[in-house]
Amino acid sequence: MSKQLISAVLLIGMPGVGKGTQGKLLGNIPGLFHLSTGEILRSLRNDTDDGRLVTDLLQRGQLIPDELMLKIWQHWLAAEIEAGRFRPAEQVLLLDGIPRNRFQCERLAEHIEVIQVIHLNPPDEEPIVQRLRQRALIEGRSDDADESIIRHRFDVYRRETAPILNSYPPEVIREIDPMGSSAEVLQRILTVLNPVMIALRGSANRFDDPRLPPDDATRHS
Repeated sequence: MSKQLISAVLLIGMPGVGKGTQGKLLGNIPGLFHLSTGEILRSLRNDTDDGRLVTDLLQRGQLIPDELMLKIWQHWLAAEIEAGRFRPAEQVLLLDGIPRNRFQCERLAEHIEVIQVIHLNPPDEEPIVQRLRQRALIEGRSDDADESIIRHRFDVYRRETAPILNSYPPEVIREIDPMGSSAEVLQRILTVLNPVMIALRGSANRFDDPRLPPDDATRHS
């Protein structure tokens, strides 16, 4: 991997705020390349040492150790660059799911330059709890059905992940309300990212035509 730092945008927020949904929508916009650690982990093959270890950890409800997660992330990103799917000179890396703590922030700083942090921060947690419980019914996710588990995940987020905001200058952090339809939230994010992308890449990379999805197709973010 090149030693030149890769321009990156971080998408962070507590479980249930719609990071995955927004990451996928933003990844369809020219100039952005979405990298979801969840998708990377799910794509690992079980006939590899890393794949078997990750599967075992996830089945036991344990977090992936920092060093292993960073190694997997680096290998996957290098493969995407080599295959030409991610072009750092033309695209900004949109990170979803990493970094999860201050240690990962420090290590990622060896590879990326964070130009914007999008913090999906709801004004009230209760609607997010209800959103997760609704998702559990739709997708059959047992970890979202138990309210005590949901609130424990919120506590873990506040204790381990939220402090990463202190690792970046206040001027690059923007608070975004994640409530509303996916299209509405996407528009709020694009309003923030547009001037950043113009400053970085020039007017050719502004999001004049985001092709927002219809509200009724994105209600379950």
